[in-house]
Amino acid sequence: MSGQESGSGGKPGQGSGRFLRPAAVRECGALTALALRSKAYWGYDPNFIQACRDELTIRPEHVKSGRVVVLVEEATVLGLYALLPERRPEEADVRHFFIEPAAIGHGLGRLLWDDLVAKARSEGIKRLKIESDPFAMGFYRAMGATLAGKMRSPVKGPGGADRYLPVLYYDV
Repeated sequence: MSGQESGSGGKPGQGSGRFLRPAAVRECGALTALALRSKAYWGYDPNFIQACRDELTIRPEHVKSGRVVVLVEEATVLGLYALLPERRPEEADVRHFFIEPAAIGHGLGRLLWDDLVAKARSEGIKRLKIESDPFAMGFYRAMGATLAGKMRSPVKGPGGADRYLPVLYYDV
């Protein structure tokens, strides 16, 4: 659906002027800011969000690969995802999946997810790996992903404590 008007068949976005398209390198700063705002939505303190900056940075090399997609409405980016290669060619990593906080809960996550799955399928990807924020795990489970375990986060929690992130898989 990337680059196409969204919302055919009664899906979210019908007649809304929303569309999906590949991100542009010039948008990396704005997309990183969106990712940081979206992460902060879950109530994390500003110091923790700042500690996450490197992990949440949308990098030009990812954008240039054509695997970062944005959801736009009336020239405003409302969400994004990045589908990055994993070690095995038939797998991909859902590295970034963020919605503008004011737009959370309005069906945009489903719209982005459906596009992500279609993109993965078109590229021959059979399995998606998701290292989820604990607060976002419910969304991925609702999309059909299966919890497989947990991993240590590269970002420490309050007081330097180790944090663990749920790891989920989705069969495309």
